[in-house]
Amino acid sequence: MSDSSAPRPASPARRTAARAAQAGFSLVWLVPIIALAVTLGLAWNAFAGRGELIEVEFSDATGIVPGETSLRFREVTVGEVESVSFTDDLRNVVVSIRVEPEVAPYIDNEAEFWIVRPIVSAQGISRLDTVLSGVFIEGFWDAEVDQQQTHFVGQAQPTLARMAGEGTWYVLSSPEAKGLAEGAPVTFRGLEVGRMQNLRLSETDETVLADVFIEAPHDERLTSATVFWETSGFSVSLGSQGLSLNVASLSQLVQGGVAFSTMAAGGEPVETGHLFRLQPDEETARASLFGSAEGDIRLSMLVDNDLSGLTTESDVMYEGLAVGRVTELGVDIDEDRPEGEQVKQRITFVVAPSRLGLEPGATQEEALEFLQQRVGMGLRARIASSGFLGISMVVDLVEEPQSAPASLDTQAEPYPIMPTLPPEISDLSASAEGLFTRIGSLNLEELLQSATNMMDAITQVAASPDTQAIPKALRTTLDETQAAVADVKAMTQELRDANAAANLARALDEAAQAAEAVRLAAVDVPEMVQQIDDAAGAIEEFGFAEISAEAEGILADLRAMLGSEDAEQLPRNLSDTLEAASGLLNDLRDGNAAGSLNDALASARVAADEVAEAAQTLPELSERFQRLAARAEVVVAAYGGDSAFNQQARVMMNELSRAATAFGSLARTIERNPRAFILGR
Repeated sequence: MSDSSAPRPASPARRTAARAAQAGFSLVWLVPIIALAVTLGLAWNAFAGRGELIEVEFSDATGIVPGETSLRFREVTVGEVESVSFTDDLRNVVVSIRVEPEVAPYIDNEAEFWIVRPIVSAQGISRLDTVLSGVFIEGFWDAEVDQQQTHFVGQAQPTLARMAGEGTWYVLSSPEAKGLAEGAPVTFRGLEVGRMQNLRLSETDETVLADVFIEAPHDERLTSATVFWETSGFSVSLGSQGLSLNVASLSQLVQGGVAFSTMAAGGEPVETGHLFRLQPDEETARASLFGSAEGDIRLSMLVDNDLSGLTTESDVMYEGLAVGRVTELGVDIDEDRPEGEQVKQRITFVVAPSRLGLEPGATQEEALEFLQQRVGMGLRARIASSGFLGISMVVDLVEEPQSAPASLDTQAEPYPIMPTLPPEISDLSASAEGLFTRIGSLNLEELLQSATNMMDAITQVAASPDTQAIPKALRTTLDETQAAVADVKAMTQELRDANAAANLARALDEAAQAAEAVRLAAVDVPEMVQQIDDAAGAIEEFGFAEISAEAEGILADLRAMLGSEDAEQLPRNLSDTLEAASGLLNDLRDGNAAGSLNDALASARVAADEVAEAAQTLPELSERFQRLAARAEVVVAAYGGDSAFNQQARVMMNELSRAATAFGSLARTIERNPRAFILGR
């Protein structure tokens, strides 16, 4: 066996870099290259999608936390705070905000930013949601793409136009901030139509300015003739119209507020930012209209008297109406008089021509011409006392046709001068003296005695037993009333338990059915009435007189027959006949009286024949009685069953019927046995 070794595996061939390069590029290298490209793309996308970085300066950064505090536009998050730093002078803080790229193009130089925090004011607590979610930065910008800006100065509070929505903002000017507050309401006829904000001092003078925002469409009500006045708190004034007390609502007492109204026509529309002067009250606001409208004229008057009580807001009255107000009080020195200089009081006032009766829109020339005519007819100006106790003064324009001729001095400077009359001022001391005199003239002793007597009478009435018994009687009445109420309740419960409502409803248904039956029956009533009328006519045509006459004749015949001598002798004759018959029988029985008996029988036969002949008329008489009775019954039935005539007629008819029946029976008996009338049955 020869030695042989197993074959060894071949060692791998090693390739150098040069040889690998000569071999070509491998696809394996694509994997890391693609991964690197994807990573770079994602990194660039993330970098480019971060949006724009803007900076906003605030006075402080209370509540702002980088990475948490958001930037919102219309309550939608559009960015986030990345960092907070200081300015170079350390006076403010700079908040860096990363804004989404979709929104960044709209943030231009008109964009505004402010920090939204919880606000506690007289109007209440607002933005309580920030207590849980934290503060955030609110931004506002328009929808137009303009030149972008990256640095802004934040505001301490939002602008009213941004906060309220559609509307117009204006500026109010006031000597002081009394009654004004941030967020105070602006009302029109008692309804809130806007808000006040941004109270500040004017940069040009010492007045206080406030922005007011009037919501649409109420902002269209404002014109150049619109006036604003304070409505906060309450005010007490003693003026020409007496004591005046104005009290606002409770909410306005707490939070303040202003109101506005357009009190004069002819005003022009106003633009955004128009300045209005805020008046202390409504009366002053109305008075401020005089002199502000185009066409109002200013006049002056010169007086020698003291002007105590007359102020620059005093009214100018004409026929009891306020037509203007005093605007200026001064002194006029006339040095051109021969007797030397003369000092007078100059009163300047403004008058609205429309209040004097002129057409709206009248010019000053037309107003002066009108006043010149009125002055020629006696129009004069004078100082007059007015109001409570007469301590207030007004300028009164009065008509005095008997006054000395005068004219309106239109050439005077600075304003035309009205001719005057002596003042009409009430003397307070004289009025008080007159009042005390009238009080002293009163008979106080009689008044006191009358009052004492009245009190005594009242005491006697109150102490009388009857008066003292009134409470007890009232208590008894109340107890009885309560008992009656309890009875009524019990009765009501019994009716409810007895189902009275258902029974009543059923009774009403039955009554309705009965009423319907009556209504249906009433349809035949006219026919029945016609039948009754016909029956009544037939009764009237019936021969009652003939029936009565016939009945009276029959009764007369009966009375005559029964009252005749023959009728009266009939029983006696019958008795004599019976005695004769008895004697005849005795004679026959005693002694052979046949001849006499035969004669008697013959006489009796003759009498019976006569009776039979008379009896033949009895049926006819009976029939007549029956017909009379039937006709009488018909007549009586027509008169009704309950009348007295009917009852008497029935009795008579019954008697006649019985009489007729008796006669009929007698007639039949005689017809059957004529001898029975003589011999009996």
